[in-house]
Amino acid sequence: MQEVNIVRLRFRIGFVLIAGALLFAGCNALKLGQSTDDKAVTAQIQAKLFDDSVLKTRDIHVASVNGTVTLAGTVGTDLEKAAAERIASQAEGVKSVVNQLVVSSAPAAESPATIPPTQTAEATTPQPPSPTAVRSERPRASGRRHHAVSSSSDEAKAVEAPAPAAPVENPPAMTAQAAPPATTAPSPAPAAAPVSPAPVVKPPEEITIPSGTVFSVRMIDGIDSAQSHAGDEFAATVGTPVVVGDRVVIPRNSDARVRLVQATSAGRMSGRSELKVELVSVTAGGRTYQLETGYYEQAGASRGTRTAETVGGGAVLGALIGAIAGRGKGAAVGTIAGAGAGTAAQASTHGQQVKIPSESKLDFTLKTPVTVTVNPAGS
Repeated sequence: MQEVNIVRLRFRIGFVLIAGALLFAGCNALKLGQSTDDKAVTAQIQAKLFDDSVLKTRDIHVASVNGTVTLAGTVGTDLEKAAAERIASQAEGVKSVVNQLVVSSAPAAESPATIPPTQTAEATTPQPPSPTAVRSERPRASGRRHHAVSSSSDEAKAVEAPAPAAPVENPPAMTAQAAPPATTAPSPAPAAAPVSPAPVVKPPEEITIPSGTVFSVRMIDGIDSAQSHAGDEFAATVGTPVVVGDRVVIPRNSDARVRLVQATSAGRMSGRSELKVELVSVTAGGRTYQLETGYYEQAGASRGTRTAETVGGGAVLGALIGAIAGRGKGAAVGTIAGAGAGTAAQASTHGQQVKIPSESKLDFTLKTPVTVTVNPAGS
C-alpha cells in the first residue's frame, strides 16, 4: 500500500513538472512572438519615417510594446509631430500611439543692436564688487570668521554699511549699470547678397512698313540744277519718325540718302530748269534699308515765255523811241532796233536755275513695302 502511494506521488510530481515545462515553453514562445512582432512594427515605422525627406532629419525614437507604439524625441513643428504620429498609426499591427515628441525651435540669436550701449560697455569692462556684494559674501566664511565679524565694533559696521543712494535723474541708466555683466552675443553671420536674376533678352522683331507711308526728310546737302547731275546722291536725315501701329520703326534723325534722277537746266533762249529726286535708303539700328519711293519734283519758270516777253518789250520800247525821234519811219526803225536789243539781252543771260537748298523739307511716298528689324520695346 505504501508503495502504491509512492508511485502515485511520483506520477503526480512528474505530471506537474511536465505541465510546468510545457507552460514555461508556451510563455517563452508567446514572448518571442510578441518580441518579433514589436521589432517588425518598429522597423516598419522607422522605414516610413526615413522615407519622409523632412522627418528623416529629426531625432525621433520609436518603441513598440504589444502593439502600443511610443514616439519620443524632437521635431521642428507641430505639423511634423502630427505627421510622425499619422505614419506610426498607419503601420500594420499598431493598436495605439503615444506621441511624446517635443516641438523645439532654435532661439534667435540676440543682435548686438538690441543690447543697450551702457550694458554692452560694462559687459566688456570688469566692475569692482560693491560693498553689498562683499557683505553678502562674508556669511559664507567659516563660523569663526562669522563670529569675528559679529563681534566687530560699531565703527567697523558703519564703514561696511553702504551710503544711502542719491536720487538719480535717469533711472534707465541706473538700471543698465546695476545689471550684472553680460557676455556680448555673437554677431550673426552676414547674409549673402541676393543674386538678381539675369535680364531676359527678347529677340528683335520684324515689322513691315506698308506702301503709301510718307517719309519726311530734311536735306543736309544742297542740290543745284546748274551744277548737279543725274545719279548724284545727297545726304539727308529723317525729319519725322516713321510709326507702324504703336511702334516707332524709323527714329527721327536717322540717316537718309536722296538721289537726283533728272536735272534739266534752262537754255539761253528756251526750256526751263527742273529737278527730280527720290529717296533711295534710310539707316536705322545699324542697318541700311533700300527704298523705292515716288519722286519729288521742282521746276523753274519756262524760258520760252520769258524770252518772248523780253524781245516784245524791247520792240515796243524801240517803237516809242523811234516815233518820237522820226515819226512814222522812225517808229518802224525803232521797233526793229528795240526787238534786236531785247533779243541780244536775252541771249546774253542764262535761264532761271532751280535749287533745293540745305535744310529743305522733302516728302516721299513709299511705293513698295519694306521690312525692318526693330529692337523690342524697353530693350
